[in-house]
Amino acid sequence: MTVVRSLSLPLSLAVLAGCSAGTAGESPNLTATLVSPTDIALSWHPTEPDAAGQVVEYANEEHGDYTILRFAAPDETSYQHPDLIPRTPFFYRVRPYFGTASAAVDVSLPPGDLDESRTDPEDWLKPKTIPGRTAPTVPVRRADAAPTGFRATVMHANGIRFDWTDRAGDEDGVLLEVRPAGSADFSVAAVLDPDVNSAGLITLPAEKRATYRVRAYRYGEPTNIAHQTTGGQPD
Repeated sequence: MTVVRSLSLPLSLAVLAGCSAGTAGESPNLTATLVSPTDIALSWHPTEPDAAGQVVEYANEEHGDYTILRFAAPDETSYQHPDLIPRTPFFYRVRPYFGTASAAVDVSLPPGDLDESRTDPEDWLKPKTIPGRTAPTVPVRRADAAPTGFRATVMHANGIRFDWTDRAGDEDGVLLEVRPAGSADFSVAAVLDPDVNSAGLITLPAEKRATYRVRAYRYGEPTNIAHQTTGGQPD
């Protein structure tokens, strides 16, 4: 399981100067702009208005392995990648993703602070596919592909196990999403492999009371690849 916590950084388009759109696509809709020697600003036009969200990714080689920077809202159009390694190439793309979320569940955890020295060898933390809780026959982009039977079990003061029935047949993976009490929006807490229907989560301090949901997702077509090389002096 890969835990992901979204970033939200301010972007001032007024300071953009000089950009590179890359070479892919006849009408590139993603640009990368060096706004300081080690800060790159991205700007794009969403291509799929019915998407559940967008994934902003980068790699240091155009055809290398891409790393997720942010799970963005469907209507987001910008992101700033800060404090980068000097004199290094960065390649970017944005991909929409699709999938309907499960019903949400509210969880209240008992008192207790997270002990960072503690290890949790318990099996409940491991993402797994439980027989009998999967029926992968429905395309992700259909509304009835949403996971069903989503439930949360409190394991200790900072740990929750989630279980659900997977109904999607063509997902690229599964997203576990969280909305802490008082927050307006959900964010991605964990990215799971396809067909997973059980996983545990060690919560953050702000998640003593929170709402959770899960969705199978499938990527859409990416934007063009945008490229910049940082300036500055190497370490």
